Amino acid sequence: MRTDWRTIPLLLACLTTVVAGGGAQEPDTADDGWPGGRETSIARELDDEEDNGWSNATELSVVRTGGNADTQTFGFKNTLRRNWTGARARLRADGVRARTGGDRLLVVEPGLRFLPGELPDEFETAVVQAGGTPDVEQYFLEGRLEVNISDRFFWNTGTSWDRNNDAGIRNRYIAFGGIGNVWADTEDLSFSTGYGISYTVREELEPDAAKDDRFGGFRLDSDYHHRLGATLELDSDLALNVNLLSGSDYSLNVTNAVGVAMSDHLSLRISLQHLYEHKPALEDAALRAHVMLTDPDGTPGSGDEVFETAVAGGTVLDLGTGQIRKAGLDAVLRTALVISF
Repeated sequence: MRTDWRTIPLLLACLTTVVAGGGAQEPDTADDGWPGGRETSIARELDDEEDNGWSNATELSVVRTGGNADTQTFGFKNTLRRNWTGARARLRADGVRARTGGDRLLVVEPGLRFLPGELPDEFETAVVQAGGTPDVEQYFLEGRLEVNISDRFFWNTGTSWDRNNDAGIRNRYIAFGGIGNVWADTEDLSFSTGYGISYTVREELEPDAAKDDRFGGFRLDSDYHHRLGATLELDSDLALNVNLLSGSDYSLNVTNAVGVAMSDHLSLRISLQHLYEHKPALEDAALRAHVMLTDPDGTPGSGDEVFETAVAGGTVLDLGTGQIRKAGLDAVLRTALVISF
């Protein structure tokens, strides 16, 4: 499937709106708290409201080994927020990349020269390291804007892009919008839920006739933050995207985290992320059979011997490849240093 590049300007436009802090308005309300009849632009209203400023948190995790085990693992997550009295904007980038060095090989150098019909018997070798390929490659980018309708009610819009090669997802673009409720909003505790519609464009590594490349969907998300004392913080966020054309085609992204502050700008954070695809992508798998010669009547040399397949042992026959679905659940456990300001 080829990516429909016509959708990218729409996604970039939504993302630009979020990054630029597209603004919000605090509508006039009657005694019941619902919007009144005042007409004013979002930008002009934001200029009159109290500006709560920018905030940013960056998570970094790096693992590097050498010698017999040559591996590199890099994790990065950044959350940029812009808060007003009546609106919130968030831009989040997330990535995990792991690479394992290739196997060591013996190569003949500088070369061999021998006559036809002869076998080379004297040559020199050198040890080289084959180039490795990424074993894990996951990226996620999301822009989101929330605007208050009342103290407990808001509307939101945003867009996201993600890639997960291990799960068979080359590119997935999601644009979404809807409404939500604020259930708690204090200095130490905040919790909100959102519900709305989405439009998804996805490109998987293996074409799948049983899945839609583009579809409208239903989206549910939540955001929870709790500060316990001066040093401990709990975070949890969830995003569910369901294909309205096929209810069994849905994805779930859940992250739970615990952070411990070491100073005003430094903290340690442990997070566990679960990525679930109810209908995972396809992958090619080798199709092999173990074949062995057996004698059904137990009389050797009777001429009744037949070839039968076995779980193990015998001769291995390579029958090509077949397609299976990948595992539906991926889990990512991270320990990271968080720099915030």
